[in-house]
Formats: sequence, C-alpha cells, structure tokens
Amino acid sequence: MTKIELLGTELIAYARTLYRFLGGITVGLVLGIPTLFMFGDTLLSLLGHGLIALEHALHILFELFETIAEHFFEWAFHLSKRTSEIIIFWSSLAAAIGLTWYFIHMAKVISRRAYTNVQEQRLALAESSKIVVWIRIALIISSLSATLLLFT
Repeated sequence: MTKIELLGTELIAYARTLYRFLGGITVGLVLGIPTLFMFGDTLLSLLGHGLIALEHALHILFELFETIAEHFFEWAFHLSKRTSEIIIFWSSLAAAIGLTWYFIHMAKVISRRAYTNVQEQRLALAESSKIVVWIRIALIISSLSATLLLFT
C-alpha cells in the first residue's frame, strides 16, 4: 500500500470511531462547524448561486407552461393570441392570489399553534417553579426550626 492509501484507511477508521463514540448529529456538528468557518464565504456564495439558478429554472418552466397553455387555448377554442394571453394572465393571477391566501392562512394556523404550545410550556414551567418555591420555603423553615431546636 502507498502512503496515501494508508492515510485514507486511517482517516476512515478514525472517522468511524468518532461516529460510534459521539453519534451522527454530533459528528456532523464537529465536522460541519469548522468547515463552515474555514470555507463559509465560498459555501454561502455557492448556495446563493444555486438559489439563483433554481429561480431561473423555475421561471423557464413557468414560461414554458404559459406558452403551452396559450397555444392550447388558441387551438382548442379558436381564440386569438392576444385573447389567450389575457386568459392565461388572469388565470395565473387568480391562482397566485389563491395560493398566497392559502399560505398566509397556513402561516397563521402554524403561528397560533406555536404560540399556544409556548404558552402551555410557560404555564407548566411557572407551575413547576411555584412548586420549587414552596419546596425552598419548606427547606428554609425546616432548617430554621432545626437551628432553633439546636440552640434551645
């Protein structure tokens, strides 16, 4: 074996040992955070470029859908090009408004559910802290009574 192959097998053995010792998520954090610190500027710019490429691809797909739908309306209903463009525009606008309303409604439902969960957790914590306060008061009273008992 060459030195590089030996180094590779040793690194793989160390990584497996680390994975077994710490667990999957911890190993990901241990390896991911230094990588993000060392190469963060490159990784984030790549992420930005990837999102821009995804945006362009979705735009091209949407334009392709619009063009096919316009040609279908022209062929099926014997409409002019301008009329089919107007129909597609208003249909797309109605779909966008409907989807926007749906996503806003879902965001409200999710935020209300999260708010309710936080309130329930806060109340449970407040109840447990009340119990802790009563336990502390009981411990203080019992220690004071024990101290008074020692000095009487």
